[in-house]
Amino acid sequence: MIRGGYFSRLFGKTSSRMSIRIEPITETSLGPIHLVIAGYRASPSPDVIRAAGLSGSVYAVRWAAGKWAEAGASVGLFARSVRVGVPALRAGHVMAGVGSLAGGAGGVLMVGAGQFRHRHWCASRDGALLPEVLRTIPGIGQRPLNLLGHSLGTVVIRSALEKIDEDALRVQDVMLMGGVAGRSGWENLAERIAGRLVNLYSPRDAVLSIAPILERLVGNGIVPQHDLWAGERVFNHNICRELPNPINAIAHHSGYWKCFGRYLSS
Repeated sequence: MIRGGYFSRLFGKTSSRMSIRIEPITETSLGPIHLVIAGYRASPSPDVIRAAGLSGSVYAVRWAAGKWAEAGASVGLFARSVRVGVPALRAGHVMAGVGSLAGGAGGVLMVGAGQFRHRHWCASRDGALLPEVLRTIPGIGQRPLNLLGHSLGTVVIRSALEKIDEDALRVQDVMLMGGVAGRSGWENLAERIAGRLVNLYSPRDAVLSIAPILERLVGNGIVPQHDLWAGERVFNHNICRELPNPINAIAHHSGYWKCFGRYLSS
């Protein structure tokens, strides 16, 4: 079990009330409202989001997703292991060289996993706060609301759906892109989604394959169509071939921003 108190001591205290906010990208009084929620340490530029051609108002949700500066400890561990391990290998000290490189890689994984789990907890926490923050958007109760999340942003969405008041906010469509959220249990949220659940995934997403999450993730496979969904409302699209080559794991995992718009409008 992940406890907020432990992580606040480890990473520093964060005010939950200040950890999530809404930033306008395109505002209009007509059409649906789109909320775009990025993932861990990554956020597409407003121009990239505008290029998707979403009609209506578009807002970016800023949550405590972390910054690349957090990777400093991991990068330092790896750099030190290379400085020791590579010269040792060149000098013929195989055991010392391999041991240094393996130890550095292990340290990177341990530090990275701890940071990721903390951000996973932040995503759940901030998602629970999102419905209250949404009330600040003009006309939010009278217009359809679409939730679009990438990577850990899908955890924000799922947490928000569990807290949202469907009488006050009408969630139309939900789009998951390379999601870290688990595949099971979405049928329990069916009544809170008036339209479709669209899941864009890639079975070759290496970033998700090494994520320290035990359950199967929506970003690697399909969300099951359940009897509780009224009609055909769950749409799974394997877009592996539309993303950058999986050999570049980061680019492959982040490539959804270039093509998500047409799947929402189709």
